[in-house]
Formats: sequence, structure tokens, C-alpha cells
Amino acid sequence: MIGLFEREQRLLLDVPRERLTRLLNYFGSLLVFPLLVALVVGVLGQSVTLGVKTFLLIELGMTVLTPLLDALITSSKSKPRHRRGK
Repeated sequence: MIGLFEREQRLLLDVPRERLTRLLNYFGSLLVFPLLVALVVGVLGQSVTLGVKTFLLIELGMTVLTPLLDALITSSKSKPRHRRGK
């Protein structure tokens, strides 16, 4: 019985850890990556304005494309695929 209790405890502890990992992945992909790209572009172009514009362009592009990609992915999963009989 102790082994079952410990296994349940581990499962309960894994759920918040998975949520934290997912949240950190979203944070990294939505904020850190565009910020680093904008910083590199700004330094290479020697222009703060160019870096800010790059950051905004990436963020707005992700804002527009994320729902479109989500709609495409969910629609392709929900459609049943029919096989043709020979």
C-alpha cells in the first residue's frame, strides 16, 4: 500500500511541473526568442528603431498566425479520412 501511495504522490507532483514546463516553453517562444532576434538585428543594423520594429513585427506575426495554424491543425485532426476500396 505504501508503494501505491508514493506513486499517487509522484503523479500529483508531476502535473504542476508539466504545467510549469509548458508555461516556460510558451514564455520562451513568445517573448525571449523574438527579443533575442530583435536585439541581434538592432545591434547588426546599429539601430534601436530597427530592433524595436523587428520585435513588433515578429510578435504581431505570431499573433496573427497562431490562430490560423491552430485552426488548420484542429481541422485536419477532426476530419475523418476515408480510404478508397479497391
